[in-house]
Amino acid sequence: MHRLLERQIVRATRASGELDLAALLRLVDAAYIEADRERDRSDRTALITCEEMDQLNTELRKLAHHDTLTGLPNRLSFAGFALRAVQRAKLGESFAVLLIDLDRFKLVNDTLGHAIGDALLCEVATRLRSAVREADDVARMGGDEFAIVQFAEQPQSAEILAQRLVEGLSLPYSIHGHELAVGASVGIVFAGPGVHDIDVLLHHADLALYRAKNDGRCTWRVFEPQMPTRQNGRR
Repeated sequence: MHRLLERQIVRATRASGELDLAALLRLVDAAYIEADRERDRSDRTALITCEEMDQLNTELRKLAHHDTLTGLPNRLSFAGFALRAVQRAKLGESFAVLLIDLDRFKLVNDTLGHAIGDALLCEVATRLRSAVREADDVARMGGDEFAIVQFAEQPQSAEILAQRLVEGLSLPYSIHGHELAVGASVGIVFAGPGVHDIDVLLHHADLALYRAKNDGRCTWRVFEPQMPTRQNGRR
């Protein structure tokens, strides 16, 4: 600051060497005003930069936890959903995990190309969102497989949802001038207060899903304890 004052003193000094105090005061006031303006500009720039960084951080978090194609939560998000579900189950709540796999989706990709297949997956995601309640968690696990965590009175609620999913996802799709017909198979597993391993639940839901596939597709099956033996026998 003393350097700023020195410059103003030089500017306020007359040719005779006499200091013009009035001019000095005016120059110092103007310098302070300009310094305040510069500080305000710097503060605004810093604020904008912070806001941009916050926005970028939010976008990066969204990208990390959401499927870029459909906008649904991804497998990483589903792990969080499942962990919270297990914690709630320990407090006495029951929930169901539903795995959904599209039927005849590979045929769409092979015959019409991945662009049509991607558009179909987006439409499937839209139908899934409309089929579940706000309290249900839905995610894309990868490929043409999706998963739902449903908190409700079980097992009736999960089977009602499964039926709604099978019917809704089996309705015709109109994608870029193509009329497409695919279906969906659903595997269901129920969990209560004793559950502690989500990987086991997913494995059981997967076994139920394969049972639905083997029983003719476009249907749902509930996990039964004897399924692992039967499934291993088929393998």
